[in-house]
Amino acid sequence: MAFSHTNQIAFTYTAGGTSAKKTISRTETSGAEMNVSEAVTTDASTATTPIDIDGFEFATKAKAVSVYLRIDGFDCELKGGASGATKMADLVDGEPYVWSGTGGDFPAGNENPMVDATDMLKVVPASDAGLETAGTLTVKVLYDPT
Repeated sequence: MAFSHTNQIAFTYTAGGTSAKKTISRTETSGAEMNVSEAVTTDASTATTPIDIDGFEFATKAKAVSVYLRIDGFDCELKGGASGATKMADLVDGEPYVWSGTGGDFPAGNENPMVDATDMLKVVPASDAGLETAGTLTVKVLYDPT
């Protein structure tokens, strides 16, 4: 069974009362996907205490075809790899990090954030995240299962 994911970005730039609009997208298709939506809450005493997301396993970075990462609630660093030790991306509250790999990195400047041998994810809240701040981590990965 094939799965498709589309990364679409809409740009609007306004100057002198005139808006220039452009939407660009990339659709990827492959044989498997992982979709995670996990409620997370910062620590009650130290905002930057890492939050473990167990059960997320991803073996080979090069198998990723399309990635969508988003944190809602606070800024954070997302980590993967063995025991969640390797930085994947800095995430800004409510702003998706997207990447598609077919035909070159899309959007320009973004790279595949996945990490080899990931056995868990770690959310490391930014220092200004606040105590006991609720959030939601969303991770969607389209990948080649072969």
